[in-house]
This record gives sequence, C-alpha cells and structure tokens, in this order.
Amino acid sequence: MEQQDVYRELSKKLMLENSTILPKIWRIVCSEEEAQLVNRLPATLEQLVQESGKTASEMQDTINELFHRGAVFEFIKEGKTLYRMPRHILQFHDATILWPEAPEELFELWEEFEDTDYPQLLEFVAAIKLPSFMRVIPIGENIEAKNQVLAFEDARKMLETAGSIAVATCVCRKLMKRCAGPLEVCLQLNRGAEYNIKRGTGRKVSLDEAIAILKISEAAGLVHMTENTAGRSNVLCNCCNCCCEMLRFATNEKTKGVLAPSRFQAKVDAETCTSCGMCMEICPVNAIALNTDDIAEVNADACIGCGLCATACQVEAISLFEVRPKEFIPGK
Repeated sequence: MEQQDVYRELSKKLMLENSTILPKIWRIVCSEEEAQLVNRLPATLEQLVQESGKTASEMQDTINELFHRGAVFEFIKEGKTLYRMPRHILQFHDATILWPEAPEELFELWEEFEDTDYPQLLEFVAAIKLPSFMRVIPIGENIEAKNQVLAFEDARKMLETAGSIAVATCVCRKLMKRCAGPLEVCLQLNRGAEYNIKRGTGRKVSLDEAIAILKISEAAGLVHMTENTAGRSNVLCNCCNCCCEMLRFATNEKTKGVLAPSRFQAKVDAETCTSCGMCMEICPVNAIALNTDDIAEVNADACIGCGLCATACQVEAISLFEVRPKEFIPGK
C-alpha cells in the first residue's frame, strides 16, 4: 500500500475517508512504516513480530513510541495484551494533542480540522441519529429531591466510586486557546486514569483534590461532562463553550445532538429573582433571558441542565428539577 493510501486508510477507519487534513495529521504522528503497523492492528506483540521480521525488543520499542504519541492503545483480552489504533476521532484527537513532544504543526492542523471537517462529521452523526458522544453532568447541590440523582450522573459520586483518579490538561483549551479557563481540570477515571498515568500525560490525584478541581471548574463557569452511558465512566471533563469539542457545538441545530443534556432542567422562582442577570452571563448555551417583567426565564429547549446558573445565583432563585426519565441515559 502506498504511503498516501495507508494514511487515507487510517483516516477511513476513523470515519473520515474524504478528509484532506487527517492524513496530514497521521503523517506527523507516524512514519510510513509505523502507519502500516498501526493499520494491521489489533494484534499482539507476537503477531506483529511474526509479520515484520523485527525482534520482540525492536517491535516493543516501536509500539511504546506510538503509544507515547497517541496512535496506539493497549487492552487485555483473555489474559493477553493486544494493541489497537484509536477507536474514534475524538480519542485520536485528545491523545495526540497530549503528546508532549508534538510539533506546532500538529496543533495547527487539528485546529483547522475542528473548523472544517469536524463540524461536518458532527452534522452527519446527528443526522443519522447516532447516540450522543457525551452527556452533561449536573451540579448536584442545586437539584431538587436529590434522591432522584443516579450514581453515574453525580460528579462527586463518580469520583468516590472510581478505582483510580488522575488529572490531565484540558486538550480543548490547550488547542484552541480562546479563553483563560484553568487547564489542569480534565479528570480521568478508572481505565482513563490508568492510561494517562502510564503514558505520563496525567498525574494521580486523591479524592479530595479531585473534588477541589470540581469546585475550581464550577467557579470558572465550566460544564461537567462524561461519556453518554450508564455505569462506570473513564472521564469527567470540565470544559467551556468557546473551546470544547462538544459544548461549542451544542447550540447549533445541526450538531447539538452530539452532546446530551442532563436529565434535569433549570427553573426560576419569579418571586425571588432580582433580575441581576448573573445567570444569563454564566449560561454556556444562552438558554436564559429576562422576560417582559424583567424576570429570568429559561428556554426549556436550549437548557442542557448543567446547573451553572443556579450556582451563580446569589439569592438562590434557581434550582434544577427532573424532566427526563432514568432511561434517558443509555446502558453500556
């Protein structure tokens, strides 16, 4: 297979066969020989050695380097270690941006990709009604009847039940640089934490530090998000509406389906509201406006149920209430 062909083949496996940018990104991350190896995955080390003629030590060194760059991942199956390429474009995007020695050209290409190919991919995903990639996690302190909150939609509970926790740099703000939001706030859980710790792109943190990171994120107006499945999660993102690869597309009708709202929605107590406008300023999706009586009013169709408005309200005039059933969150 020719060089350009293998890079296009790798792009095709990430649902972007026609992208002109993604093959260039692959070219930076992998040499032609390395790309051919990635294209043969999944495989064990032994299988790769047999196919290549390299020694086990030489092949392991190559795999380790590709793992370091974010092009190869490992998993255990039936007691054996296998290697695979990224499962989807977001995994490849995030892993390579955290590659410590990544050249500036890589970031420039990813930024170009996010402004061109990526929105088109999201429109396609939303149009064929694939399940949302990510889901908003509400700020639990502001939810009425808290016993309705499920363990896998409670950020603190997710941290308390995680087998391990790490914090990594937010790839969205590292790449886009559109705001001054804190960078070291991307919480990795369980397998996500183990992966980032092993790779050196995250550091292990205690439960107390992780909870403190949640508080820092809320104070900075960041939205909590996780994988859109019920059960054990591997990530708890804290991101902004100007840089986030999910949240900044949540207000576009053609792409909003890639981010699922929480099961909750904000509501305003008209008698308590002082018309200060702080909820309007912090809302990441512009779902709040003053009505003709100068009272804050929530657009139910636009609200993603993050709870930032309630956190910002000085007079506690806003709370979250359940509007979607438990079945809204798909099972794993």
